[in-house]
Amino acid sequence: MKKGFTPTPIFPRKIGVSLQSKRGFITTILLIIIALAALKYFFNFSIFDAAASEQGQGTIAYLRDVISTVWSYIGTPVTYAWNEVVRPLFIFAFDSLRQMLGEGRGALNQ
Repeated sequence: MKKGFTPTPIFPRKIGVSLQSKRGFITTILLIIIALAALKYFFNFSIFDAAASEQGQGTIAYLRDVISTVWSYIGTPVTYAWNEVVRPLFIFAFDSLRQMLGEGRGALNQ
């Protein structure tokens, strides 16, 4: 048996992980579609016309290179922080709120 200090995690490792966490890709696609529709409606901007132009092609290639380079440096820490810190905190907060509302209490009147 090892002796020494073993930190106890604040949140369990698999807090709230289910099929719901696997639906992030579909949600992202839907948000992109909604954003494109809003651009077209409010600003009469067509992403397809912009991407088809020569300048648009160059801009897309440049942005792809920049994003790829930046993500290669920060991808691992950002993914770790999201999965181990931010997401569990959101899940905990929303589950607590859902539980309070289920008990008939509001967030402000305890």
